[in-house]
Amino acid sequence: MVDKPGTGEPDAAGTDRSIGALVSDATDNLSRLVRLEIQLAKLEAKADAVRIGKGVAGFAVVAVLAHIFVILLSVTIAFALYELFALPAWACLGIVTLFYLLLAVAFGLYGIVNFRKRQGLQRTALTTSRLAGILRGEIRPPRPGDDLDTADTAGATAAAPR
Repeated sequence: MVDKPGTGEPDAAGTDRSIGALVSDATDNLSRLVRLEIQLAKLEAKADAVRIGKGVAGFAVVAVLAHIFVILLSVTIAFALYELFALPAWACLGIVTLFYLLLAVAFGLYGIVNFRKRQGLQRTALTTSRLAGILRGEIRPPRPGDDLDTADTAGATAAAPR
């Protein structure tokens, strides 16, 4: 007897099956396979999400403890300035505070400089305009070996007459 694919059961009639039945079985097996793949992907994504959540929680704890460390270190430095240089306590705390203010300004300027250097999505805009031109039939697709960086500013090569 011939087994029915996907069911593990022998064919009840024991005869050759029609093309329609075979197509039906193939379709059923394919849809079952797709469902199982989607289910597997969901389970893997959930497991990854749990691991990512635990990792983020670990980094959050580190950030809180590092913040407390910086605060206590700042107070320690202020007391050290008080003891070493015999400055008033308010001046020592002010010096530490100004140090952090200067550090924040330096990082802020660094961030502003980096934001001004950004280039946007130039390559994405170029490839998107090329793709749109190809879909409209205005340009021909690049061939393997074409140097895309030397293409004209429109982003593609004009369609060759046929």
